[in-house]
Amino acid sequence: MNAVMSLDPRERFRSSFDTISLLTGEEYFQRLVKQISALLGVDTVWMAEYHPDQNAMSTLAFLHKGAYMNNMSYLIEGTPCEEIVQSHEMVHYPRAIRELFPSDHSMLAKFSSESYVGASLCDNSGSVIGSVAILHSRPVLLDEAIHYMLTTIKSRSESELVRFKKEREIRVRENQLLGLINGVQDLLINLNQRGQVVMVNSIAESHLQLDSSSMIGMPIATFLSDASKSNVLSTIEDLQRTSRRYGWIQGDLKLLPRLGDPFDAEGTLSRYELDKQAYYTLVLRRKVGNYGSDKSKDLIHQAEHLGEELDELQQSCQLIGESQVMKRLLQSIYTVANTDATVLINGETGTGKELVAQHIHQSSHRSKKPMIAVNCGAIPANLIESEFFGHAKGAFTGATSERKGRFQLAHGGTIFLDEIGELPMELQVKLLRVIQEGEFEPVGSSKTIKVDVRIIAATHRNLFQLCCENLFREDLYYRLNVFPIEVPPLRERLDDIPLIAQKFIDKHAKRLNRSFDKLNEAQRNILRSYRWPGNVRELQNVIERAAIMSKSGQIDLSAINRQVKPRTEKISDQPILTRKEFLEFEKQNIIRALEATNWKVSGKDGAAALLDMVPSTLSSRINALGISLTRRPSSD
Repeated sequence: MNAVMSLDPRERFRSSFDTISLLTGEEYFQRLVKQISALLGVDTVWMAEYHPDQNAMSTLAFLHKGAYMNNMSYLIEGTPCEEIVQSHEMVHYPRAIRELFPSDHSMLAKFSSESYVGASLCDNSGSVIGSVAILHSRPVLLDEAIHYMLTTIKSRSESELVRFKKEREIRVRENQLLGLINGVQDLLINLNQRGQVVMVNSIAESHLQLDSSSMIGMPIATFLSDASKSNVLSTIEDLQRTSRRYGWIQGDLKLLPRLGDPFDAEGTLSRYELDKQAYYTLVLRRKVGNYGSDKSKDLIHQAEHLGEELDELQQSCQLIGESQVMKRLLQSIYTVANTDATVLINGETGTGKELVAQHIHQSSHRSKKPMIAVNCGAIPANLIESEFFGHAKGAFTGATSERKGRFQLAHGGTIFLDEIGELPMELQVKLLRVIQEGEFEPVGSSKTIKVDVRIIAATHRNLFQLCCENLFREDLYYRLNVFPIEVPPLRERLDDIPLIAQKFIDKHAKRLNRSFDKLNEAQRNILRSYRWPGNVRELQNVIERAAIMSKSGQIDLSAINRQVKPRTEKISDQPILTRKEFLEFEKQNIIRALEATNWKVSGKDGAAALLDMVPSTLSSRINALGISLTRRPSSD
């Protein structure tokens, strides 16, 4: 390894580093690992970002034998990377790395690793935010050249990683805001202090018959009648004079689309400042028929509600937990995130299935595009097709203009279909076509729309059982079930409950502008003692109520004893099984089910249906318990 270094390795590296020091982002990370590999002659170099909530790393640039590998995420428990995080220092294992870290054997074996050198990357507070690591197939000595190189790149790499993380956070917020704005059914138009259009949502584009790129920079007066201009200007002046943030625009507004007939609307105006410049958000709701004018009073709160929703969206989509079931869940997420495979998330109501979907999206290469969420059970049956695929002007009564559907809004990103089991049968055929062909026709249109969308579906129902009952298409089920993920209920994550509860306490302390003591052991035991039928959602509600009712700095769980009760299950006279006995009992029970179904696992008459299990879950248990499917009943 050291033979490839020049006679003056410091000078050689300094000049090489100067050529990339002005680069940023992915280009910087990729060029850096390539320079390290070339100068040291090592097999594998990567730079990674650390995620403390999951105790995991995700690579930012990964080079192996001169070729860039796909970036990946991995749990670091039992790996050399974990020691970097714990020590905050440079870590060096000159040889026998696979024997020293057998739990990381698969990765180390994949790259035929013998030696390892790694260094932590920290932010200004000293917290580890990432690492740079080297693997080599031969022993490596930590000589002066290597130490100098890693020390030299440390400061620049740390500042670049901090900048990169902040830039990504801003981009995520922008995409979340874009998804939120385009999901609102009112016209949203952002104006600068000169009354020029800065941004519009897709509904405004559709109703005003002009795309956003053409509208930006145009005076809002272009789309308003003379009387309406006066109403909007007087509201702006009123906000400036009184320093109020929101105002209801008096009277109706007449909007003038570029094409088509004028229409009436009612709305509100909100004011905010950015870089000491005033901006205004115009929220318009189109009046249709005898639409009640009293509805317009609700619009005065629209911008405020949007801000609150955005604050909720900006909450970290990190999954909290240190239990083994959560570690397995995270590993599944990291495995599938950077693929385009369709994911089916199974889990009870309130377990956080949407949080899992967000985590998959944010960990994928589609994270720069929005994730559009659709609750299939919350949309009226007569509107769901239009919500999914949009509609043409005149497609039905009230369709006064063309409208984009959720699949078009999610183009390039991810669509999350929550409660997919509630999807009507007639729409399942169209969804199957989108999955297979990536195309559809809006309602009332013969025009075929092509989309590039990653589909993540979720359900609390047994889709396989619904297929057996002819309530869900079997072909759609198998297309959705490419990569199933089971989200564990809270009662199977007892050790995680205090961690999640503390996160909620911290959140509500900030929202209520109050301070609360950390949970003590007695409080943690109270939380663990309840079965949580409502899962994480119920826990969140319980903590919020406790925070509101608490009169001191300590969360008062006694005030909500009606919600949090110890388990009171009656202990039966049946013997308590040891783990070994329980596994044997489970094994024999599955064998009996297989024998009863002629050793058929899936299908209407298979063992999975008999045991009320998802076939993929049953297959996993069969493998784990060592049951051989080659066994068959005798033919006598």
